[in-house]
Amino acid sequence: MLLLFLPGIFTVAQKQNRYFFGKVVDRVTRAPISSANITFTGTNLGSSTNRRGEFSFFIDTIPVYMTVSHLGYETQRIWLDNTSASITVMLKLQAQMLQEVEIKAVNEPELFFKDTQYSVLDYEVDSNHVYMLIYRFTRSEAELLCLSILGDTASCSGSLPFRPSELFHDCLGHIHVLSHDTAYQVFRDSSILRLIYPAGIERFRKTLSDCVASAADLLFFRKSNRNQLGVEFYTINRKTNERQHLANANDEKRLKMLRLNPDDNAVMMMSHIPDSRDAFQEYAWVKKILYKPNTSTLHKIDDILCVFNTADYTLELYTLAGEFTSKLKMQVENTHDGRWTTEIYIDDADRKAYTSFLKNGRMTLYRIDLNNGDLKRIASTMHMFPQKIKVHNNFLFYLYDIPGEGDNKHMFRQKL
Repeated sequence: MLLLFLPGIFTVAQKQNRYFFGKVVDRVTRAPISSANITFTGTNLGSSTNRRGEFSFFIDTIPVYMTVSHLGYETQRIWLDNTSASITVMLKLQAQMLQEVEIKAVNEPELFFKDTQYSVLDYEVDSNHVYMLIYRFTRSEAELLCLSILGDTASCSGSLPFRPSELFHDCLGHIHVLSHDTAYQVFRDSSILRLIYPAGIERFRKTLSDCVASAADLLFFRKSNRNQLGVEFYTINRKTNERQHLANANDEKRLKMLRLNPDDNAVMMMSHIPDSRDAFQEYAWVKKILYKPNTSTLHKIDDILCVFNTADYTLELYTLAGEFTSKLKMQVENTHDGRWTTEIYIDDADRKAYTSFLKNGRMTLYRIDLNNGDLKRIASTMHMFPQKIKVHNNFLFYLYDIPGEGDNKHMFRQKL
């Protein structure tokens, strides 16, 4: 049964009904959209927004899909559950396009970097540039390169006086070179890459490792709870240092299982690794197999924040001010032949989000429709078990060890 609050009409809701309210606005101008249609999957009931773009309703059949549509705007489908009673729906203007003609082609990967002497240790993509750590002779000789998105060398560091371990792209957009004890920020000065502001690695990780995004005066952080089955996302105001809760992403299935098994809960709460072999095997089985850590993430995509819950494949969308806008359920299929990964890839240049499916070592990339959670197959990698996937400017980047060539990891680029 669905009871709606229409403008000017008062309806008494039953106690078991859930009340929702909010507004529908233009995503760019934030102007209210009146007469937007609101319907619910599986029913013939619905509502519409008033002249101020506001809506409210009672509903007793959740979870359910709520569809919001308006002439001239892209239709948005929202997964309605207990996440939030307040919803701000931001509709995007629909682009006027000619009839689409689909051209199917297989874009084969091309070598982005290959050197007979050097192997790629790590890389990061930022602002149409690719930063690469390369090395030879078990990292005794290493250097940092900066290449354009087309593969042309833009700048380099020369030989590094230490053994690097990885690159780190922080939430403020800076690239860092990390060693076992020190972190250096990368500064690109014309054709030279300089390493500045050295910091102790422990202090560096404590300061920046949990920061996942930034916007204006806010920094966004990710923190796992003690049993690692839940993740909290929160903001810190850089001017006032005020902390504000944003969202939680919990593995409800495993949390319920943990509540029913107190012995497992005791193992999950252990603060040290057991010494005995039998106790260690139980510890590893419980923490690594039965209750895998929740890997949920937060990403900034243009002017929205996306919280990806890897436990149930849902996406919660927020404004940069932390205002809840919608929840999407990704349309992943249950399959025994391959598996969906728990990875989200953001193309900052193209403002699109992707996830992937792994089957027999081959990865297939799917684009996520941020209006409804639908997935569209985009491309598959030609190489088996690609490493460190990145998507930028409509290109797929990854590392790959070519069999028979020893420790000589190459970097590939594939047009999407």
